[in-house]
Amino acid sequence: MKIALVTDSACDLPSDLVSMYQIHVVPNILIIDGESVEDNKDFSRREFYLKLPEMETFPTTSTASVGTYQALYERLIDDGYDRIISIHVSQVLSGIFNAAYTAAKPLGGKVTVIDSQQVSLGLGFQLLEAADAIDRGIPPEAIVELLGQVHQRIRLVAMLDTLEYIHRSGRVSWAKARIGALLNLKPFVEVVDGNVNSLGEVRTRKKGKARLFEMMQSPKPLHRFCVLHTNAEDDARKLLGNLAPELDSEPLVVNVTTAIGAHVGPNGLGFVALYQDETNQS
Repeated sequence: MKIALVTDSACDLPSDLVSMYQIHVVPNILIIDGESVEDNKDFSRREFYLKLPEMETFPTTSTASVGTYQALYERLIDDGYDRIISIHVSQVLSGIFNAAYTAAKPLGGKVTVIDSQQVSLGLGFQLLEAADAIDRGIPPEAIVELLGQVHQRIRLVAMLDTLEYIHRSGRVSWAKARIGALLNLKPFVEVVDGNVNSLGEVRTRKKGKARLFEMMQSPKPLHRFCVLHTNAEDDARKLLGNLAPELDSEPLVVNVTTAIGAHVGPNGLGFVALYQDETNQS
């Protein structure tokens, strides 16, 4: 059986992995000064984060249309794929899942749309696990069941340089309520079951990096690992170098895609860990 993988650009997978696993990525949309541009296509991530603090109008994000997803699904079926697994950013945080789900309805069960309940490499690692399962010849129903287990083994934590951008986005209710108290602090957040939860805050970036490093360390064995940043690559690589994790695959350092970074702001740091499935260890 020939199975295709589809996702959106919030997955943050590097282009070499997208090509290697033949993953079909639909760009999300950024709206800057009333103009719609495709996420990470019309300018670089580095350029975006440098310009973000100076933008007069706060950039907003939008999903690709239902028609865009439906056209892609139909093309893949025409190309000989028997089934499509379409995995997307948390529907709590975005309308992407709903657009993909609506697009899949007319296609007679050939497309399974999955809410990853994550963002960035929390989504991306699920895609890599699905791709590995496809390579092993696992049927689509079993892959869907596998992904339900994989997302339970993922942890995504981030330290924001400021609460300003996530507050302005209006996507997180607690951020709207606490802006006055936290403007000069470094908030920590964690994505759990699709929700962005507060993990408290620290007073300085130095203390924040120390706390983040502590949180990276876990007695659980790692399977995949990534350090995330928004134009803070030096800090990200120092954290990874100090951690030197033992992994089944090469660790990643990723400058977060602009559709997410618009809500995070520059100089954010974080990590995504996919822990090994210890229930299947011999």
